[in-house]
Amino acid sequence: MSTGEPSATSTRRTIVAVFLAGVSVFLVLYETQGLLPAIRGAYDIDAPTASLTVSATNVAMAVFLIPFSMLAPRIGHARQIAGGVVLAALLALILPFMPSPELLIAVRFLQGVAIASVPATAMAYLSLRLPAKALPGAIGVYIAGNTIGGLSSRLLTGLAAEGLGWHGGLAFTAAVSLVFGLIVVWLLRHDLFTTSRVIAARESSMTAPEPAATEQESTSDAESSAAADTAQPARRAIIPLRSGLWRIYLTGFLCMIVFGGSFTMLGTRLQHDPWRLSEGAVALFFLIYLVGTVVTTYYGRLATRLSRTSLTLIGMVTALVGAGLTLVDDLPVIIIGMSLLTGGFFLGHTGASASASASRPGVDSTRSAAIYLTVYYLGTSLGAWLSAVLFTVFAWPGVVVMCMTSLFAVLILTLTGASIGFKKRS
Repeated sequence: MSTGEPSATSTRRTIVAVFLAGVSVFLVLYETQGLLPAIRGAYDIDAPTASLTVSATNVAMAVFLIPFSMLAPRIGHARQIAGGVVLAALLALILPFMPSPELLIAVRFLQGVAIASVPATAMAYLSLRLPAKALPGAIGVYIAGNTIGGLSSRLLTGLAAEGLGWHGGLAFTAAVSLVFGLIVVWLLRHDLFTTSRVIAARESSMTAPEPAATEQESTSDAESSAAADTAQPARRAIIPLRSGLWRIYLTGFLCMIVFGGSFTMLGTRLQHDPWRLSEGAVALFFLIYLVGTVVTTYYGRLATRLSRTSLTLIGMVTALVGAGLTLVDDLPVIIIGMSLLTGGFFLGHTGASASASASRPGVDSTRSAAIYLTVYYLGTSLGAWLSAVLFTVFAWPGVVVMCMTSLFAVLILTLTGASIGFKKRS
């Protein structure tokens, strides 16, 4: 067993595997969202019942993220990732054949359980397998995979359904997800067939935890962890949760209120006067997600020049400008505004998620990443619900006020907290 840093080939293989795992599971996460009218007609159910095919999956993810984060060190991070992507795709394959809405919703819930195994493990797996200098960029690539999968989940299923029907649309997306899942299994094959004892020894040697550390102790962020690992291990600083991690978690929560809420109600706004766009035209606005793909892909390069604190501040100011522009009743200006809001959101989210996963090595980093993502998906739920309430009463300006309030809260959290980054600065 090598105790040095992994080779460049091994590093690339790990990054590609985790990237494709993100694409695979997020490809089936939102697959029913664009098909709700067809599902309502097929099962003769109302809109709230049909929407459970979307919400059941997200609820399952939030519930099982932390349990899976605790299970991963026992069975192996790679095994859990590979099992999750394959199971989620197989469940997606049987989904179109469910004879009742109850069974359809049940399968979607099980999909959420399978999907949760990947985000609960992926970032911690990267922190275990990659050198510290490669971690920020690798996490950015992983989140880009999530973005591509989430975008394709809505667009690919809808486009396929036009020619194949909603059953065929779901089956097509499931088949694509399964292909990606099998590639992930092949890329992770060296870790999949390693014995549990070797996995434990490898992770122990890579993390080298302090014997005196307890479950209540944690480093404040990626900066202190990286500094300790490159300095003297015996002098690793342990900082309580109240000193930093809660700020990271709350940053992700608030950012997702903004992102989830704004995109949830954007379609409703565009289907009203003065535009009255069709559902197909509104769906194309999800291509704005690609801005997030660009931002997360280049986040690693930005992190070598600026601290996470600086990048978060830039992101929140950018998002505030974007939110303000969306108040203008002009489609090109709205597109620019939503693009800026999306880019700013991903600057904040990528930095916060990277800091959460790297805040403590080994098992603790897995749990930290899972806690972050649990809070993150709770932000999605709250943002979607609250934006709908505000839109009903105050129209789009109410949604913008919600977004700006959350963005200002992140600014305050960042400015009043300790400096957080991926490397020490003189």
